[in-house]
Amino acid sequence: MQNRRQRLFSLITDWLGAISLLGVLGYLIPGLEGLRLLFLLFPLALLARALRGRARAANDAAAPSLPDPPLNQPAGSPARFTARFALSQALVLLNPLQVTQIIAQIVGQAIITSRRALPDERYVQKTRYTLPFRGKWLVYNGGITPADSHSWDVLTQRYAYDFVIADAALRRHSGDGRALTDYFCYGQDVIAPADGEIITVRDGVRDAPRPGSGWVDFLAPDFRGNFVVIKHAEDEYSFLAHLIPGSIVVGAGQRVRRGQVIGRCGNSGHSGEPHLHFHVQDRPSFWLGAGLPVQFDALIVNGAPQDQPRYLTRGARVSLAPASD
Repeated sequence: MQNRRQRLFSLITDWLGAISLLGVLGYLIPGLEGLRLLFLLFPLALLARALRGRARAANDAAAPSLPDPPLNQPAGSPARFTARFALSQALVLLNPLQVTQIIAQIVGQAIITSRRALPDERYVQKTRYTLPFRGKWLVYNGGITPADSHSWDVLTQRYAYDFVIADAALRRHSGDGRALTDYFCYGQDVIAPADGEIITVRDGVRDAPRPGSGWVDFLAPDFRGNFVVIKHAEDEYSFLAHLIPGSIVVGAGQRVRRGQVIGRCGNSGHSGEPHLHFHVQDRPSFWLGAGLPVQFDALIVNGAPQDQPRYLTRGARVSLAPASD
């Protein structure tokens, strides 16, 4: 019963946000001024979302906490980092391309929420996935529970992961961290997590400048940055994002094999520092696909080889196990 109430509350919240955006048309198109009143629903949607997040935070308070990775050196104080992030998020509203994407995401979220059922940990995956990189990386963000999820309330990215390379102190860069090349994961190969067909390729988005400082690239034409979508099975598509511009070496319609290089880890789009964003969704469209929880094969976690496929959790250090003869 509680889950049904949560689903209903989420449905109402998401559709409030989507309908309120129709009010923008009242400011843009003569004769539709009456729609402006719909924009008044937007603060209500934000308030409802905040209450939902607060309730979830209270439920997750007892969950085991993990040490937060330190801020990068360019961030300065936490207050400055937060101020830059908030300002750049506000400046996003001056970029019509990103505003259009935000609207698409809100409407898509409402459509996904309207489904009769959403994927959860009972989902039976059709594909055996391996990590989309070589070497040892840190699960910077992500998991399959509300407590460690990448973005639990963003349904496409509910089971997403952000991967970085970090040292023993969780530092992700050498030097002062002001250059993209200071970051250990920058330029590393990104590989296909399973056999499949390339469905979508997005390239041409610059690497966001000032990594680690808190600034978000509000001038980017696409907040997803450069990305690749691969179809692995019916209703299973992997999404790999924030790649270096010009580094993608595959094209739409091309077949790829597990482990094949598709691009290089970068900082394009809304990326606070170089990292790889990865998730699996059940539609080819980023806006309409619900995130899927998937387990990984051939996995080493915190130095221990795993004899069974498993989900990843935030804070784990993961790598591919050597191929067996």
